Amino acid sequence: MMELLHTILLRVTLAGIASAAALRIAGSGAMRECVRLGAGLLMLLALLQPLARAGPLSWKGITDGIGISPEEIEARNMQTTMSAVGASIAGSLEKYAAERGFTCTVIVNMGLDGDGLLQIADLTVYYSSRDANRVGELRTLLTEACGVPEERQELIER
Repeated sequence: MMELLHTILLRVTLAGIASAAALRIAGSGAMRECVRLGAGLLMLLALLQPLARAGPLSWKGITDGIGISPEEIEARNMQTTMSAVGASIAGSLEKYAAERGFTCTVIVNMGLDGDGLLQIADLTVYYSSRDANRVGELRTLLTEACGVPEERQELIER
């Protein structure tokens, strides 16, 4: 593990020095932007190449030492993914509804379908009392926007 960290640190330092020298030579304009892109890619390579070479046997000792199984890590990653995707969809739906005159807060719960693919499990929408007479229109808007049928939508008036 220490050897891996040493390798990464050495490569990142060397990549940083090379990038700084190239940026100083590049000047300004389009060439500088190309050099910056190359420098960023070089940094990524310096970070990821030693990790890719480490192999699964190297990681076994790391995960054993912290007491988290690979299954737990995978479950946490899936939970994080679901949360991030759900928040992104909720933000888009709120913006879409606002463009159509609705004031609402959307909570998207994600889940896996029968094939193990990520999908929207259900929606909870808190809408303004001034939109109470347009609830049917809001339900239709949500169905059209994200494909969630009305039976998986819960609309709550504030």
